[in-house]
Amino acid sequence: MFSMLRRRARPVVEDLRIEHAAECARLHADFFAHPWGVNEFETMIASAAVYGAAGVDPSRGDFGGFILVRRAADEAEILTIAVDKSLQKQGLGRELLDFQVSGLRRIGVRRLFLEVDENNRAARRLYEKSAFAQVGTRPGYYRSAEGSPANALILACEL
Repeated sequence: MFSMLRRRARPVVEDLRIEHAAECARLHADFFAHPWGVNEFETMIASAAVYGAAGVDPSRGDFGGFILVRRAADEAEILTIAVDKSLQKQGLGRELLDFQVSGLRRIGVRRLFLEVDENNRAARRLYEKSAFAQVGTRPGYYRSAEGSPANALILACEL
């Protein structure tokens, strides 16, 4: 008899819900030296100006990643995006971004901004492939866990 290994289903991208706050905080802590807590995620998700998407395994409910965006008039800013390490380089980050951009276009957003650590090559590749261009720099904006500074690149994309 052959034993069948259960494969992880491809996450489905859906609207981010307040019930996802704890998973957002968990994932955020995996990638950021100064992560946001559950209460901060609950507050942001509940805000009328904040939009988000989540990648969730439809069969098991596993949380694979998320994106949060804040809108102001016809512009928006990506606040944060994270994809579980086991799902990276499989297109989920791009799917989350595309899902959010599509929704932002529908509500009249014309320009999307973000800040990214200049040392985060994977994120920078994602944004470059999504037509973001550098429009500025914030020197020493980020701090590593050890306290060393890193520049934030300010990127923008016309929607």
